[in-house]
Amino acid sequence: MLKILRQPGSLFRGRSAFFQNTLKLFIGSGIAQAISVLLSPILTRLFDPNDFGLYTFYIYIVAGLVLIASLRYELAIVYSDNDRDAVNVLSLSTIISLALSFLVLILVILYRLFLYHLLPVSPILLSWFFWMPALIICLSVTNILQNWLVRKKEFRTLSAGKVVNSIGNNGFMLLLGVLGWGAWGLFTGYFAGTVIFLLFLLFMVFRSNRGLLRMTDRQTLRLMTVKYKDLPLSNSPQALFEMLQNYGIIYLAKIFFSSTIVGFYALSMRILQAPLWLIGSAFFQVYMQDASDRYNRNESLVPLVNKTMKMAFLAVTPVLITLFIFGPWLFGVVFGHNWREAGVYARILAPWMFFDFVRFTVSQTPMIVGKARTMFHISLIGNALMIAAMCIGGWMHQVITGFVILSCLMSLYAISVILWIRYIAAHVKKGPAPDNKQP
Repeated sequence: MLKILRQPGSLFRGRSAFFQNTLKLFIGSGIAQAISVLLSPILTRLFDPNDFGLYTFYIYIVAGLVLIASLRYELAIVYSDNDRDAVNVLSLSTIISLALSFLVLILVILYRLFLYHLLPVSPILLSWFFWMPALIICLSVTNILQNWLVRKKEFRTLSAGKVVNSIGNNGFMLLLGVLGWGAWGLFTGYFAGTVIFLLFLLFMVFRSNRGLLRMTDRQTLRLMTVKYKDLPLSNSPQALFEMLQNYGIIYLAKIFFSSTIVGFYALSMRILQAPLWLIGSAFFQVYMQDASDRYNRNESLVPLVNKTMKMAFLAVTPVLITLFIFGPWLFGVVFGHNWREAGVYARILAPWMFFDFVRFTVSQTPMIVGKARTMFHISLIGNALMIAAMCIGGWMHQVITGFVILSCLMSLYAISVILWIRYIAAHVKKGPAPDNKQP
């Protein structure tokens, strides 16, 4: 895979560094998503909507915890002034993630002993809960190592890692689905793919940075904890509320409706968000590194913000228009008649995904320019809109109505955030703000 990414020939020559780095990640992300999308029609015939619903509900709980597992210190790996500081932030992030995973294990045990009879869940979910700490630490460390690779501009390695992860996840799910493992096949496949991805990143990072851990020392570790304290104080709460915004729909759909509805919603979002992970993650990672460098060099972010959003707009438009027009028919043909309802959800949610995709690519701008607290307050509005839409749908016992309201409100929210990001990029003072400890 790395060899392939080194041989794009004239494709890279004469292009800007931003374009080259984005293209490197795009290639890997494209292959990874192609594997996932191409295997989806098979997986939807091996697993039913209820299996997908249980699996999605669990994975979204884990993903929410992973988002704050290191208290967002992993983001400072990219922004640190030098490699010694970055290595100590890497170690700090890992230590915090281990501590949170241990805390989750204690909470799971306490839930099983004292709360299970009051708030019961399905036996499958209960079994998966005991695996949650191990999955959290695996996913957290992969996030931490990916930020180190972004810092070192190892975009080829990141791209190859995405392919390894996709092959591992989907390959094991396919095998276990054929063997008739049911929902356990989805869970075990995801876990196995994550472990393979982690081992790949560990090998690649330490192969080229053999003296990495020797750069860690307690004094620098303490200094980094204080220097980037705004991340746990401001960005972690923001990330928590953004997690509720992104994953809260799954939680509320499970409460108000059923695992089957969650399964339909999960498949619709998997297809809608394929462009987000295919192109958006590449834009996001390259933009974060490039914008941070420009800001620290006292250069304007406006050209980069405009270029990134324009590229995102042009890239995602054909996909989402196609899903908006032909969604139900396509889902019925490709994934089977039982999944046609997911196509209806995809059609309704397509406008929201369109605007949210553009927002996502430049979403690190507020943190880079010292507006993290403001973004946190804005995200509260998004959470309130999401909860309101789903509660209305649940109160009316109308899934479609809830999703229509959700799509309309969240589209308006995403547009407002995009306009605000363009505004702060144009009006922020150049260079790090004196009262902001993070770059």
